[in-house]
Amino acid sequence: MYYFNAVSKTTVSVSLAVLLFAAGAHAQVEVDEQGAAASAAENVEATRRLGAITVTAQKREQSLQDVPIVVTALSGELLSDAGVQDIKDLTVVTPGLLVTSSSKQANTTARIRGIGTVGDNPGLESSVGVVIDGVPRARNGVSFGDLGEIERIEVLKGPQGTLFGKSTSAGVINVITKKPSDELESIFEVGIGNEGFLRTSAEVTGPLSKTVSGRLFGVYEERGGLLDVKTGNGPRTEDETSQYDFYSVRGQLRFEPSSDLEILLSADYTDREEDCCMGDYIAVDPARGPLITLLAGGDGASAFPIDPFDRVAFANRDATQTTEDWGVSANIEWQSGLGELTSITSYRDWENGSGQDTDFSAADLWYRDDETSRDAFATFSQELRLAGATDNVDWQVGVFYANETLDRTDFITYGNDYFFYFQQLLLGASGGAFDLSSLPGNIYTGEANATADVYEQTADTYAIFTNNTFSLSDQFDLTVGLRYTIDEKTLESNFNGEAGSCTTALAVFGPTGGLTPTLCLPWTNDNFVGVSATQDRSDEDLSGTVKGAYRVSENLMSYASYSRGYKAGGFNLDRSQFGPSDPTPFQPNLDTRFDPETVDAYEVGFKTNNAANSLFFNGAIFYQEYSDFQLNTFTGTSFIVTSVPGVISKGAEFDVRYLPEQLEGLTLQGGLVYAETQYDDFEAVDFFAPPRLPGSTISFAPRWSGTLAATYETSFISDWDARFNVSSRFTSKYNTGSNLDPLKEVEELVVVNARMSFYSDNSPFELELWAQNLFDEDYYELAFDTPLQGTAATQTATGTAVGAFLSPPLTFGATARVRF
Repeated sequence: MYYFNAVSKTTVSVSLAVLLFAAGAHAQVEVDEQGAAASAAENVEATRRLGAITVTAQKREQSLQDVPIVVTALSGELLSDAGVQDIKDLTVVTPGLLVTSSSKQANTTARIRGIGTVGDNPGLESSVGVVIDGVPRARNGVSFGDLGEIERIEVLKGPQGTLFGKSTSAGVINVITKKPSDELESIFEVGIGNEGFLRTSAEVTGPLSKTVSGRLFGVYEERGGLLDVKTGNGPRTEDETSQYDFYSVRGQLRFEPSSDLEILLSADYTDREEDCCMGDYIAVDPARGPLITLLAGGDGASAFPIDPFDRVAFANRDATQTTEDWGVSANIEWQSGLGELTSITSYRDWENGSGQDTDFSAADLWYRDDETSRDAFATFSQELRLAGATDNVDWQVGVFYANETLDRTDFITYGNDYFFYFQQLLLGASGGAFDLSSLPGNIYTGEANATADVYEQTADTYAIFTNNTFSLSDQFDLTVGLRYTIDEKTLESNFNGEAGSCTTALAVFGPTGGLTPTLCLPWTNDNFVGVSATQDRSDEDLSGTVKGAYRVSENLMSYASYSRGYKAGGFNLDRSQFGPSDPTPFQPNLDTRFDPETVDAYEVGFKTNNAANSLFFNGAIFYQEYSDFQLNTFTGTSFIVTSVPGVISKGAEFDVRYLPEQLEGLTLQGGLVYAETQYDDFEAVDFFAPPRLPGSTISFAPRWSGTLAATYETSFISDWDARFNVSSRFTSKYNTGSNLDPLKEVEELVVVNARMSFYSDNSPFELELWAQNLFDEDYYELAFDTPLQGTAATQTATGTAVGAFLSPPLTFGATARVRF
């Protein structure tokens, strides 16, 4: 607490100093205007100026410097220079943002200021919303993919529920792609790189008639494996993993029948196949590791000493993952007599099949097949907004409706080694006294389904909202917004699979017997077989915001705001069962509901630019208090969602854009975030809320994070110019495990991307040389308890069994581009 107070005082002092400096600068400009400052004025005219940045953070076009929200605005050019092709790449240019993937790319999760949602449970909605061309995506992983030609991306920090809806309790990634052009243009590019990288793309845009224009974009990309795989006795033969290939097509038609009406029709389709995602060992249980190695023919798990960054994974089963994603949308903007009417209608369909070697070893214990283990979202959404302005009020009202259908099938299959593996564990645990004949003889034989569970969830969202800015004086604006939301969800769960061992264990050992927890693991619990359940829930919430913005001078705006955010409750989509001390031990828990998550957020900030418009410097201090924070924890056997009573995120952040006068052609953009994001003190009596959590910093919440992008343009040879970009991010240490196991901690790190481009106004050709993770920084994206290879007891007594999904290593290559 002292550390935060000290930093807070320093931050406040710096903020006040900046405010006083900016105010003083403004006063000096006024003095200069009254005095003899002609030469200074000439210097200002000669100084390079930063162009105004237009954002739609409040769903109307405004200058970034006039918006009382912390927004990281990223131009299409900067995104290209930094090598940003999907939301995961945004971390290198957005301070305070972390985007990670776990057991599959479909489980990609974004976090802002340490707040996000672990993505392995599709029943959880995302805390950071992703909106692409006005259309919200169902989950972060659903928005993972090539974004095509980008106009800009706006990363809005803090709850944005008033205008962007329920799944934005931590922020919004607002993506705006390029619209069709009125001039004929085309681009073709080919890129090659190490690790078998190949990318080809083509785009054409232009007029089709006087009132119709179009844009068509297509891309194909592939990459070889980043990890070697030891396959044991198979049947897997592929000795690499993390390879992928995909293609994507995106088309737009823009109709402008009059100056008052614009209709934009969009459609896209993506097909992706990859072998993903396998973890390297951080630590191996010394008792179980040798047994797994024996079953795998000598190559089952890492041996001591362990180096996770040797990039060697273990898997004897296929890990093919397939994703098919498509959608259509219509965006209509009409300047009517009542105001500007906007209608956004969309339908999206997304399906992912997930093959997985579920035990993450080369022993044949259990696995998933991509044909039977699938998640699918079908989403329809409709938004209507009416906006207008008078001399003193910018007003906006709207309604929103969404229908989401989620289908999940989770089939886990026993491998051929499963019975022998557990036989040895049981014999060891019982000192050789356990009678194996008491087990059903066929439950652990190969090619039998441990689980064959099907979940079908439907969700309807209804909302009405308004957001209005009142100009109370020439200097002071007051923004008031409200949103009323109703969420209705229904879940049907059908559990099935092979007969298990839990009934026998309860009869032989009782609910507290030493072997009962092992024999009653969720997938071996025969009490689930043939069980069905239907659950319903309805949530409603009134969220909103109040913001006051005061323009101190032409070059300085200060603001203060309060916002309330909301994320709907839902259902846990995994097997949940009662514990040994409950009245019905090891029976299915068919009430898997969890409560809505809410946040109250306070922010004080400033936005300033110098008289020459060569320096924009913005800052804010924030305090965010979350209630019923939705924590998704992997227990080593299941994903369980629990509601933590409270999480507090507080800190400060700054961002800057600067054109140094001393070096013509150089542009700097960056930011720095300090955030303390911690659990409140609470009584952690639940196994799924480990005792180390209360009062601790939550996972994926570094205290410090920062980014800096430097772009330098200069003449090169003859009439050829060159552009150099270095984009970097820094994070202090943070933990990647939801249970905060110290083994899952990432030390402070710096990641750097670099790109050199060569081009000429007299030639259609461009050449780029690029490198991602230039200095080959090794770190975990996420660490996890390795299934079946360790227990809480062995983790305490003899070590632990922990794996990690690794960040990509250094990749580099060249891209050739032709523009017509």
